[in-house]
Amino acid sequence: MKRQLMWLTAIGAVMALAYAQSVTIRGAIGFGLAGAPDAEQPNAQFAISVKQYEYNGQARTGGSFAFQTRTADAYVGIQMPRVESFTVDAENKAAEFRGVAYAIQRTRQGVQRARGVVVVQVDDNRNPRNRQGDPDTIRVAFYTDENSDPVFTYEGVVLLGDILVYERTYSR
Repeated sequence: MKRQLMWLTAIGAVMALAYAQSVTIRGAIGFGLAGAPDAEQPNAQFAISVKQYEYNGQARTGGSFAFQTRTADAYVGIQMPRVESFTVDAENKAAEFRGVAYAIQRTRQGVQRARGVVVVQVDDNRNPRNRQGDPDTIRVAFYTDENSDPVFTYEGVVLLGDILVYERTYSR
C-alpha cells in the first residue's frame, strides 16, 4: 500500500510539472490594402497569417503570406506557402518573417515566374478603430538569390485593413 501511494505521488508530481509549463504564442495576422502614405488609392493587397508557439524549449512556426501589387508597367504577385523564420519585437509591435516564395510578374511582354525567398517586415502602429497616429506599415523584399540585391521591393502603409502583431504567454 505504501509503495502504491509513493508511486501515485510521484506520478502526480510529474503531472503537476507538466501542467505548470508556460506557452508563448507570437503572431502577425492581417489583411487589407496598402499604398504610399500620400496616396488616395491603394495599389497593393496582402494577407498575413503567421504564428509561432514556444513551449518546453521548442518553437514551432507556421503560416503563410500572399501579396499582389501593380506597378507602372506590371502586376506582381508573391505567394509564400510556409514561413521558415519569424521574429517579433513585442515592445514595438514589429515582426519580420521569411520563407521560400514564388513570384509572378505579368507585363505586356508576357509572364515571368521565379522561385526565391521573400522577407516581410510589418509594424502594428495603431488599432483599426482609432485613426489617430501612424498607420500600420508593410515592407516586402523578394530575392532570387539571398546573397544579391532584391529583384522586387515594396514599402507602403495600410490604407484599409489592419495588421496585428502580438506576443502572449500562458501558463498551463
